Amino acid sequence: MNPFLYGLYQLLKLLTWVVFRVFYPRTRTEGMQHLHFRGPGLLVSNHPNTLLDPLNAAVRARQQVFFLANAGLFNHPVANWLLNRLYCIPIKRQHEKGGQHINNADSFKRSHDHLAQGGVMYIAPEGGSELERRLRPIKTGTARIALGAEARHDFQLGVHIYPVGLNYEHPQHCGSRQFVRAGEPIRVADWQDAYRADPINAVRDLTHHLAASLQDLLIHTEDLEQDKLLYRLETILQHDEPVSPEDYHFRGRHLLTHLKQLRREAPNAYTRLQEEAADYRRQLRELHLTDRGLAPATPARLGWWGWIGAPFWLYGRLNNLLPYELPRLLQRRLGLYPGYDATVKILGGILLVPLFYWLQTKLVALACPGWGWVYLLSLPLSAWLAWTYAGYVQPRREKWRWQRFQQQQPEQARTLAQARAHLQYQANQLLA
Repeated sequence: MNPFLYGLYQLLKLLTWVVFRVFYPRTRTEGMQHLHFRGPGLLVSNHPNTLLDPLNAAVRARQQVFFLANAGLFNHPVANWLLNRLYCIPIKRQHEKGGQHINNADSFKRSHDHLAQGGVMYIAPEGGSELERRLRPIKTGTARIALGAEARHDFQLGVHIYPVGLNYEHPQHCGSRQFVRAGEPIRVADWQDAYRADPINAVRDLTHHLAASLQDLLIHTEDLEQDKLLYRLETILQHDEPVSPEDYHFRGRHLLTHLKQLRREAPNAYTRLQEEAADYRRQLRELHLTDRGLAPATPARLGWWGWIGAPFWLYGRLNNLLPYELPRLLQRRLGLYPGYDATVKILGGILLVPLFYWLQTKLVALACPGWGWVYLLSLPLSAWLAWTYAGYVQPRREKWRWQRFQQQQPEQARTLAQARAHLQYQANQLLA
């Protein structure tokens, strides 16, 4: 590869790593040794978080990763020139062509050639992105590319498929948690005999195997309503007994298994549980309360940090207001699909934070000569302090709001607390 492009890739990879450390600071991983590989491979993952998912998976791989990208991104001549040089191969998607016949022969050839040269590619095998906790049907493209490349070289290339499960707790929110799991590599040559006997069935079988591998790394709900029910029960459990991102994930998987069983064996009880959880959530929203505020484990006492930290929060908040709020405002004004929220916030932050830091530092240097560098150094530190302080104070504010509601509406508060306690009991019974 061109040394300049290789160096640029490493620089962009470092920037991506920093961005993910900032936006998802509480990240846990499992099975990362599977991504420290050599030789040709296809890196695949679920795709709930639009443009961030390919980067979230690729940044953890040791080798340089190219991307199989939506052909629509290449429509503009400038974008076409840039993306073709920045590690992307276009692929057309059937659902975007209104069912018309599409020809991806050139894209498949480029993919085969890339693998033959020992390269690695990222593919989102679902073929699109939806902000949901379930794996949508896997397209056959990944298996066709992998088997096609091996077949061209008598199954001697050594291509593997590396599945990655991206488990976001709140994918749109800066500071939220995620659990990234890498599964066992899939050796494509294991389908050699099946492919020679019947290529179509071999592609289908490898696709089914890939889907099962990815599902094992994820929380895979059956539909949106089940996802909402699971999330509401998970929230109550987490506020009562906080656990790490990995334990949160496995507790959620265990709870989901029993919810699915309840749905099959006692559909009426499952429906009642759904209705109770939805009604509890509706009441919280209407009363401007939160489950965290109701949770007994949430502290109410402000403590010394609450008083001493207030001036630091104010300084950090005021001096980082524009670079922090403008991406959020832009995201709301654009009215984009919610799956793009995190992407807009991150790109906005990358562009606006350096710009406003530079402008603000210039103004301070003009007003107070000699203090510009001191002010500049204070900006990221004050931003971190303000964010930390807000995370400390916000749960206590929610607890105060609940305590005030208990004093003003004791009967309604008692009913709401009983509803929560019943949901908590049912969730624990399912986990028992």
